[in-house]
Amino acid sequence: MFLSVCVPHENLFNSIAVDIVTQNITRSYDFLPQDRVKYYQIFDHGHVVHVIVMSKQLIVAGIELGGTGCKVGISNEKGEIEERFTIETITPDKTLTLLYNWLSEKQKQYNFKALGIASFGPIDLHQNSDTYGYITQTPKPHWQYTNVVGAFKKLNIPIAFDTDVNAPAMTETRLAGGRITTVVYITIGTGVGIGVCVNGRSIHGLLHPEGGHLKCLKFPGDNYEGNCPFHQSCVEGLINSKAIADRLQIEPSKLSTVPDDNPIWNLQAYYLAQLCAAIVCLISAEKIFIGGGLAKRTVLFTLVRKHVQQILNNYIQAPEIIDHIDEYIVPSSLGEDIGVISAFDLAQEVLKKE
Repeated sequence: MFLSVCVPHENLFNSIAVDIVTQNITRSYDFLPQDRVKYYQIFDHGHVVHVIVMSKQLIVAGIELGGTGCKVGISNEKGEIEERFTIETITPDKTLTLLYNWLSEKQKQYNFKALGIASFGPIDLHQNSDTYGYITQTPKPHWQYTNVVGAFKKLNIPIAFDTDVNAPAMTETRLAGGRITTVVYITIGTGVGIGVCVNGRSIHGLLHPEGGHLKCLKFPGDNYEGNCPFHQSCVEGLINSKAIADRLQIEPSKLSTVPDDNPIWNLQAYYLAQLCAAIVCLISAEKIFIGGGLAKRTVLFTLVRKHVQQILNNYIQAPEIIDHIDEYIVPSSLGEDIGVISAFDLAQEVLKKE
């Protein structure tokens, strides 16, 4: 195992001698990331020192199954992405076969011990259900009632399954190191999903959170009817990539060429802010992370924060909302790697249960 010391201010010590249990360990320690760690408090010269014990992790595989694209990776012993593979999400058979074949080949090389799958939804998370591990009533054509978990059973390893938003919410909670316990992760792209993690556990309940399908107030002058086949003018139906592209009369693949000062982004932020405000009121989230293809546009965060404050209108008297909203509604701390790394975390969790 690795050993490090984290102190309140790094300049307090150049090196420190530490006794742990019965092992006398004396050396200079580097400062290491405060994730995947256990904390033990000791005192030295009146200063509280956190002794961090980091254990090597088992190598696992992870899949981020998105509505537009899929990413699969193999971890190293630090939980980082050692090798990865990316494909477009096409038909279920072709997509899952490509992912399985890549993993099957890499299993010979890496001997990974478990697989985590973070999938777009809705999905069936009830393990006693006949359709556990399936994507169910998704708006995505051809993917209704697709057996995702079953496609990887021949790997003969434990498989963990959750949504592509619940898994990142759990990982962001872990990365916060205990500072926050109620986290929401929103993705905006082909669809709009939300994941909720409370006290380190994702929320399942009847199904799993589906906040992207909440109805919302229309933006003044917005005549777009929405494209959700179930609810038409819900958040997803009004701000997914197709909805934004339809208003601009372009293909979704061209959205990256639209300038930041185009009014469409303020319209999108208006609807997304209604979802964020509902999350604040219903869940009392301590932090909201936003990811997905459309979240790469940083101006969107500025606009969303402004609209959230206007919607809440000082009703929620929390400094995170009133004074520090730039630190409250934020991009994922892992950027585009959040999906695969959160799938690694799912795999590590299922190994703990074995």
